[in-house]
Amino acid sequence: MKNLHHISILSFLFFICFVSCKNNGPFSPDYKSVKGYVIGKETCNIDDTKDYWLIDFNYDPNTPQYGDTITLNGTFYTNVVKTKDLDPLAKKIGEKILIDFKTITTDKIVSTVCNVSNPQTYT
Repeated sequence: MKNLHHISILSFLFFICFVSCKNNGPFSPDYKSVKGYVIGKETCNIDDTKDYWLIDFNYDPNTPQYGDTITLNGTFYTNVVKTKDLDPLAKKIGEKILIDFKTITTDKIVSTVCNVSNPQTYT
């Protein structure tokens, strides 16, 4: 009788595992990742925490188009985004970064009376 009880408990546990895993596929994160380089920082405000950092997402050849096209000091960039929310360790021109995100706004942020010091292209 004791063995029958153990068998029924094991059967129940296997059934629960089977039902809970039956329709679930592999884990799919709810965010996207993209690689890029920090190419510059706008200097528009006395408070530099209000300035944007410029990131070029042309790291991989198959990177989707997330950003805008800009020209800095004669260099043409085709996939640039602006962000204020950048890790302090990544706030260096030329720093290679990986960004995880859920959405990137399509609203363009126009900065006026700004300078971008020493923009650089990295391949």
